[in-house]
Amino acid sequence: MPRMGLLVAAAMLAGLALAGCQLTRQSFQAVSIGQTPQEVQKILGAPKYQFGGEWIYTTDDPRDLTKVAVYFGPDKTVVGKSWENPEKPWENLREGRVPQP
Repeated sequence: MPRMGLLVAAAMLAGLALAGCQLTRQSFQAVSIGQTPQEVQKILGAPKYQFGGEWIYTTDDPRDLTKVAVYFGPDKTVVGKSWENPEKPWENLREGRVPQP
């Protein structure tokens, strides 16, 4: 019976991995300039919104105002990214080519 418990736990973890990743500072920092959209999706999951070459990620928690944007260039690789939270401006970070607000 212990094997069945391990199989169930492994299946649950695999399901969580396929469902998309949690938006964390660590996952944001794992995104690098030059990565492809497929590589970004492996790290952050599917974006909540897409506007041309800009992918937007937000949390599902309405109390968390964190917004992550990933910017792709004409060659379809990451050229910039930003982490923004109006309630915690000391955490804000912009890397690469990021449009000014």
